Parts: sequence; C-alpha cells; structure tokens
Amino acid sequence: MRKWGLALGGGGIYGLAHIGVLEVLERCGLVPDVIAGTSAGALVAGLWASGVDLTRIEKESGDVFFNDDIYDAEIKPLSRSLEITQMAIGGLVGGSLIESTVDRLTGGASLCDARIPLAITSVDLETGFLVVFTNDPPKSNAMTECLRARGRIYVTDAKISEAVRASISIPGVFVPKKFAEFTLVDGGVKDMVPVFEVRRMGAEEAVGVDLGLHAEHPQKPTNLLSVLSRSFSLATRETTKRYLQEHATLILEPDVVSVTGFMTPAKAKSLISAGRVCAEKALGRLCRIVS
Repeated sequence: MRKWGLALGGGGIYGLAHIGVLEVLERCGLVPDVIAGTSAGALVAGLWASGVDLTRIEKESGDVFFNDDIYDAEIKPLSRSLEITQMAIGGLVGGSLIESTVDRLTGGASLCDARIPLAITSVDLETGFLVVFTNDPPKSNAMTECLRARGRIYVTDAKISEAVRASISIPGVFVPKKFAEFTLVDGGVKDMVPVFEVRRMGAEEAVGVDLGLHAEHPQKPTNLLSVLSRSFSLATRETTKRYLQEHATLILEPDVVSVTGFMTPAKAKSLISAGRVCAEKALGRLCRIVS
C-alpha cells in the first residue's frame, strides 16, 4: 500500500464529524500512516494519535462541548466590571480547562509519545509564521531553513495538550496561547486543513477532511461567539479551497450543513454520523488511491 496521510480540518463543534470518519477508517483497516490537524481537527488528531480510543473521544468531546462550566468559568463577566483585563482584550474564553482536559485524556503525553507522525498547526500573532507542533520535523537543517523562509516554524518539545490549546484558539474567542516566544492562535488563520504537513511527513497521498461547507450557506449568528466564529469561517474559506485543490489527493466533505440550530447531544451524534456517511461513500476511491 502507498503511504498516506489524513488532514483533519478546523470547524468548531463540526469537528465531531472527524470521529465518524476515523471510525469508518478503523473498521475497514484503513489506518493513516501520518495525521495532521487544525483547531477542532487538532483536538481529534491529537487525542487519537496519542492512543485515546474513539469511543472515549466521542464521550469526552461531548462533555466539553455541552459542559457550560468549561465556558462559564472562563468567560470574563464584562457586564459586571468596568475593568478591561488582558482576557477581555485577548479573547472571551481562557482555554485552560480544555487544555487540562486534553492533558488528562492523553496522560500528559508529549508530541514524542504519539504513536504515528503527528502535526498540529497554529499561527504566531507577532511574526505571522505558521507554528507547527510535530514529532516528525523536517529531516535536515536545509529543509528547516527552506520552510522557515516560507513562513513555517517547527516545534517538537511540547505536550500534545499545549499544541491543541494553541491550535483551537479562534481569534477573539479564545485568549491566545503563550508558548516559548510565541503568541499563538488558531492554525486555521493560515492553514485550515493541513494537507501540506501530511505530505511533508512523507505521505504519498493526502486525504483532507474539510468541514467548511457550512460557510457557503446562509446563517444567522445569534451571539458574539457565533459572530466571531462565522466571520472567521468566511474570511478563510476561499484560501482553504485553493489550498486543498493544490495539495490534497482526495477531499472528504461531511454534510455538516444539515445540522443547524442550537446544538444538542442528539445533533452532536448527527455530526458524527455525517462523518461516517461521508467516509463510507469515499471508501472505494480511498482504496484505489492507497492500494
């Protein structure tokens, strides 16, 4: 079989569809040789690559998305304070509770503990560079410098939870993640579906899971979080489509558009099901590509 990789894209709660995709691949024995993720895709990729089984990922992801304490404890109550704090300027949600949850699920695993080559993307606000957390960095100093010249920096000494926390930090929603000299936000700012990283890690074929179809359909944001998230999706959509056409062998697009309105546990299961359906439809093409 040809070496192939899976790139899981960003998309907030739509990222639950990634679980369904991986379930089908595992069931059919089509396990990727390398994996990369951005934002919600980074969460699923990081947990899966560290050995957390999909049943537990599904349960714990649901707990995160539907546990108000995750957000209530960290959203600064600005309406009750005239003080403009660092959190108020940086974002609405601190993110430390999500980071600690990932750390607990992975047993404090570092990037080097991942069972296959893994890459998780984020963006440094100060330099504009794409900062990639990985256990499989460029193979030579010359390649490292070449990629740095193209705006990519590689970090190998970090916990998976730190990488995920950086990658999920949607600007304005989450406070940026401070790591070393970097101030990191969502990798989707520059790389929504990291198919390039899959190829860089040696994959001959790159499969991208794109959750961005929802951005192409009318939506009515109902609160500040949805306004920020919707604006981010719209701003990055066209670049993502061009990037996928350039680097991906196969693009999977789960039907997340039909799951609308206020998110409930039942709708979360519908998103996972959408991932399963999409992967099942693509099995024939995927088998032809990798065999």
